[in-house]
Amino acid sequence: MKYGTKTEIHDKADSLQSLVRIKYIKSLDYSDFKAGKFDNGKLAVNYRFLKPQTIEKNKKYPLVLVFHGSGAIGINNTSQMGVLSKMWLLQENREQYPVYVLAPQFPIRSSNYHFDESRNVKVAKSNEYLDLVLKSIDSLIINENIDRDRIYVMGFSMGGATTSNAISKRPDLFASAINVSGISQFDKMDELVNIPIWIVHGSLDTDNFPQSNFKFFDEMKYKGKVFLWEYKDKYHNNILSAELVDEIPKWLLKQHQ
Repeated sequence: MKYGTKTEIHDKADSLQSLVRIKYIKSLDYSDFKAGKFDNGKLAVNYRFLKPQTIEKNKKYPLVLVFHGSGAIGINNTSQMGVLSKMWLLQENREQYPVYVLAPQFPIRSSNYHFDESRNVKVAKSNEYLDLVLKSIDSLIINENIDRDRIYVMGFSMGGATTSNAISKRPDLFASAINVSGISQFDKMDELVNIPIWIVHGSLDTDNFPQSNFKFFDEMKYKGKVFLWEYKDKYHNNILSAELVDEIPKWLLKQHQ
């Protein structure tokens, strides 16, 4: 995965094995993700929080922040538990990648889009609910055995856009980011040049057209640590294949501030 490169992937149909694996991940019981709430007296965001199976007293562990798509907006504290959250429950991931995982659920959209006429693409803008989550992570770092230099963020769709917003708001906080089928934020790009960013998008996506993420890649590829996987045959809702899910922890957890 070389920075500045675009990889075109032709995958006309997921294998049966891949479909079965994604279905299995979706079916996983997530009771190990404990329910909680961030509340500053004005705003509140529910979340679920997974801890490593074994925590050594004097050892620090990575934190993975996972943002959900717009279909999971609400306050039930369950809908946000999609593939990108539940994948960390796979036993092989629990054993090989002991991490904390934070999956907040936003009560309203965590990222809104508007059209940038100068770039001819949509751009993403966040709100105070994301501010609450990011500020709350500072407290989590103090109260848990979290490695300050290995905090990662990723998300799908609106969550991909929120990932772009999060690294733009707090470039100091994150060791790397994965934006899957989201929309990009462009006004803080010079502050993102040292953050490894993996963009994943399907060419046939008509929910979040890929031009925003493609434009971000084009503007960052010569100055930042960004690379792009373009799935030539995928739409919005079939982007999360087993092959992609298996590659995510391998790459993500190699990164370090």
